[in-house]
Amino acid sequence: MICGILVFFLIPTGVCIEEFGIGVFFDLSVWSTDELPSAKVFSIGSTATLIPYEHYFDGNEVFNITQAVCDMAEKEIVGMVTFTTCKKAAVTAHQANLLNLPHVLVARDNEHCDFPPFISSHQTLMVYPDCRLLIKAFVSITLQKAWRSVSVIYDETYGESCINYLVGQLSALSISSNIIKMSETNDADTSLALLIRANDTKLFTMLNGNRTEDLLHQASSVDMFSREYYWIIHYDSKFLKSSHLLTAMEGGNVLTASFDKRLPDAILSDIISAYGYGLEYMLNHNTTFSIGKYNCDDKKPSIGEPGLLQIITRNSMQENLENIKWSKDGVLDATVHISSTQAGRNGTLAEVATYNYTDGFRVKDGRLYQNLFKDFANRTLKVVSWTSTPFTMRKQSTNGQVQYHGFCYDILEEFAKVFNFRYVMLDSVDGTYGGPTNDGKNGTGMVGMVMRGEADIGVGPFTVTAARETVVDFLTPFQEEGVGIIMKTKDQKNDRMFRMFLPFQSTSWIATGVSIVITGIILFVISRCSPYTNDADKPIYKNFWLAFGAFFGQLGGDSTHTSASGRIILGIWWMCTILILELYTANLAAYLTIPPAKSPIKNLEQLAASSDYKPLVKTGSNLDFLFRRAKGGLYKQIQEKMDQMPVITTTEAGYELVGTGKYAYMTDVSQLTYKVLKGCHDLLVAEETFNKAGLSFIVRTNAEFKTAFNLHMIRMIEAGLIAKFHSKWWPRVSECSQDSSKSATALQIDSMAGIFIVYAAFSGLALIFFVSEMVFYFFIRRQRDTKIKSSEVTNLKQPL
Repeated sequence: MICGILVFFLIPTGVCIEEFGIGVFFDLSVWSTDELPSAKVFSIGSTATLIPYEHYFDGNEVFNITQAVCDMAEKEIVGMVTFTTCKKAAVTAHQANLLNLPHVLVARDNEHCDFPPFISSHQTLMVYPDCRLLIKAFVSITLQKAWRSVSVIYDETYGESCINYLVGQLSALSISSNIIKMSETNDADTSLALLIRANDTKLFTMLNGNRTEDLLHQASSVDMFSREYYWIIHYDSKFLKSSHLLTAMEGGNVLTASFDKRLPDAILSDIISAYGYGLEYMLNHNTTFSIGKYNCDDKKPSIGEPGLLQIITRNSMQENLENIKWSKDGVLDATVHISSTQAGRNGTLAEVATYNYTDGFRVKDGRLYQNLFKDFANRTLKVVSWTSTPFTMRKQSTNGQVQYHGFCYDILEEFAKVFNFRYVMLDSVDGTYGGPTNDGKNGTGMVGMVMRGEADIGVGPFTVTAARETVVDFLTPFQEEGVGIIMKTKDQKNDRMFRMFLPFQSTSWIATGVSIVITGIILFVISRCSPYTNDADKPIYKNFWLAFGAFFGQLGGDSTHTSASGRIILGIWWMCTILILELYTANLAAYLTIPPAKSPIKNLEQLAASSDYKPLVKTGSNLDFLFRRAKGGLYKQIQEKMDQMPVITTTEAGYELVGTGKYAYMTDVSQLTYKVLKGCHDLLVAEETFNKAGLSFIVRTNAEFKTAFNLHMIRMIEAGLIAKFHSKWWPRVSECSQDSSKSATALQIDSMAGIFIVYAAFSGLALIFFVSEMVFYFFIRRQRDTKIKSSEVTNLKQPL
């Protein structure tokens, strides 16, 4: 306790000032003398002061900190501040525990400790760039972007426990991670090759300055700052701000993450202030306050009240310490500043978000990557289409302007509302969807128009193909489907004649006949074995006739069995025959009034082999390119049959040729289904489809709005909006069947001819049996009469 002698010129005479000390230790092997902060005295109200006492050590002298504190015994040391490395943290923390003194460890801003000591078991707080804080910021970005996989490139700057912590955080959120460590043997070229092989476009780098520069130079050389890649770079701000790499990266999607840059002077001043305010709080609220310190005589720690550390980290202190806050793990809560590149801003970065333990993740305007598209600001776009009912249907307004409507334009309208744009509609330059030219330098049809910038968006059911993707980009497909084949049905007159047999398949008819035979056999066995059966019921022919007649309901009331068991079998058989006949009657009525639809061609193989139908596709469509570029196989066979194919540019023209009965038209099966459901034209779609692919809009390569449109397309699909649009344009039931159900159809003679043919056939069979009976009867009778006459002659010749 010192009375106001030492501070004579600062306070009035007679006031007793209590002095406390704080030990400040500098590791000269880490900090140069030019970097060392200057400590200042902190006044605790008007009754006490906190005086910093500096001590310098080098290398292994860290083990002598305890002795240095003992040498300051008369200074009333209440806490320690050590400027050293994370590797020496365990030594200094151990000595702080022995001294029973609060301790704050300050590491350099380019060093990342694995894990800090915890307040609950140590006396040490830590001021250093917390790798866990950086990882939590990165994970927050990943969640905000809804990524399901990421790649991480790191080096020895970060310990394995930091990387394990990152992997654990990602795994807990079901986010897959591809971890790549850069080293002397695994340089930037190798690391990027691994990334490209993994086909992951979300990248997070945790490297030192030199390796960051090497990696970014190499990435720039292979065009990895294009819009398809998303970067999050932890960097040394001084290095990156002075680098020409920012200019190379400004057009890409790049975020940079960096910690607060605080000078050692400011850090030490804040720590001493924290000690001072904490000590003031304890002096004002605890009159029995005492300081535990190391007993330098018996080498044992004395037991004091280690409450100062908890007071320093208490939230009630934050009103006095705006720049210093502590996490629950005893780490100074720094702020990770997240900035984004901006196209056309000469390499300047814009801060877009921050992360710290206190406030969490905060995004300024909801948009992280500033180069990502937001909206068109009411701009007018040019969209190109060609008729493909019901996806895009063309009409011309009274003023001569082209207008389109349909399923695809419902989707476009939704895009226009969300992204604030208007549009004008254009026709395809040559009436085709188009594709790349053979040299790949240009395109035909709508594909060529979008490629050359003559249109911003190609609106229609564009089939996603590898060839088209070389010159334009596709949005996320709004649906996937195969190619169908539509044709006109052939009039099968033979089927009409015997239509009364169509309600049952051949197996059903066979099963019915077998059941009649089995029932007759069962009845015969019962009649032979049952003691209650009349002799008249025992002949086998009578039992078979009973089963057959019962099936058609043509027996009289007395035609039954006399035994109980026989009657039970016959009763069950009657019940079964009633059900079979009712099913047949109901199906027969349908088959006689509604012509059965049977596709003459079921798949592409049958079309290739057919002589009745010629294949037909739209000129310049995906299928046209597919067949004409075929080198062999089934597609080559189709191509050979297409040599004399007429040129058509619309689906309606294809339907007209199909109506002649000579062509089978191929296009997206949903268009064909629409045609069949909307009209009664004796058209049928083949049972099997082929070449299944996605249908989508097209935009120019690397269009700035592509990613935003893709995300919104996914949202519309998940929300059921696409399904709603689909149900609007495709009827659920055939309009043809609705019309036909309103009135009955009169049967023509050819639909009933089969009945008379069968009747005539069985009548003929009966006639044959009749003739056979007559022949048999007369033949047997003549033989019998001959035998009788021969017998009589023989008898007359014998003597009496």
